[in-house]
Amino acid sequence: MWETFFGLKKTPFSDRPDGKLLFASAAWQQVNERLEFLAQHHGVGLLTGEVGAGKSTAARVFTATLNPNLYKILYIHFSSGTALDLLRQIALTLDLEPAHYRGDLVRQIAEAVVRLNQSKKQHPLLIVDEAHLLPHAALEQLPLLLNFDMDSARYLSLLLIGQPLLRRTLTLQLHEALRQRVAVHYHLEGLTREELDAYLAQQLKAAGVTAALFTDTARQTIYQATKGIPRKVNKLAVAALRLAAQRQAESVDEAVALEATKEVLL
Repeated sequence: MWETFFGLKKTPFSDRPDGKLLFASAAWQQVNERLEFLAQHHGVGLLTGEVGAGKSTAARVFTATLNPNLYKILYIHFSSGTALDLLRQIALTLDLEPAHYRGDLVRQIAEAVVRLNQSKKQHPLLIVDEAHLLPHAALEQLPLLLNFDMDSARYLSLLLIGQPLLRRTLTLQLHEALRQRVAVHYHLEGLTREELDAYLAQQLKAAGVTAALFTDTARQTIYQATKGIPRKVNKLAVAALRLAAQRQAESVDEAVALEATKEVLL
């Protein structure tokens, strides 16, 4: 196996990284600051980025740091469906038996959210991943879940995660009520060229190797092919190491990186 060939103690470049080894890019620091603000001040947050930029990872790692006695994480990975389907998913994450009708569902969810705040002293954070797939009718339901008893209390926080289409969708007039509630927003870009070098070195070191297994020209090729998007970087780095091992090469050079690019980045 290529891991053995390069003397690696474990496989690097995982798409589900250890939170303790998360690469602290400048963009991640920006995301973290905004998520901290959202957790402390409540309201609505918006996190967008290209496929593979690390949006879900950032949210997952951050929420793992929250005190479970103070916060209840309601995570929904929305793929498709109606507004009613979304409300039913939210109800299920609250351990409720979903009501049959939309109005009853909204009241049911609102009552559960208030109970969490007042009885258990837990603040719910609803995370809707792949939110760019939400139909307009489903997005229109979300402001209803943020209104409570005509007072100023914020019983529910909401984090929408999605691809750039989500930002464009929220500019539509019918989503004005939701857009006005967005307190924090960040668009997650890929790693910079300098960060890419540091990321490759960090991943290899965590796997037990300090030698530079990627030449300067190989790293440049990887950056140009991936634009620093972590998932693409991981995929390409693994393919390049595998090809280099097959050739009994001590490192990944530009030729190997280009060949790997043709193989894995369609």
